Amino acid sequence: MEYINSNDRCIVCFGCPEDNLKLIKHHVSYFPERIAYVHYKCHKMIHDTPLTTFIQYGENDSRKFYDKKPKNDKGSSIETRLLV
Repeated sequence: MEYINSNDRCIVCFGCPEDNLKLIKHHVSYFPERIAYVHYKCHKMIHDTPLTTFIQYGENDSRKFYDKKPKNDKGSSIETRLLV
């Protein structure tokens, strides 16, 4: 796993975390796994626009990635995630 920025600055808008909220993790790619820290609103913009610089994966890569993760007793992966 590679982090392409630190958790103190959003890679999209370069802003700091706001209102005591931590930046969230966004998968730039799944194979190899590359993660960027972003504000929630910037994460929404990445997917709504879409900002292709920050989406370097295929249509089913997120499902393939999370299907390989260990499952908890409720049948979902241990990590919270958004499937796109």
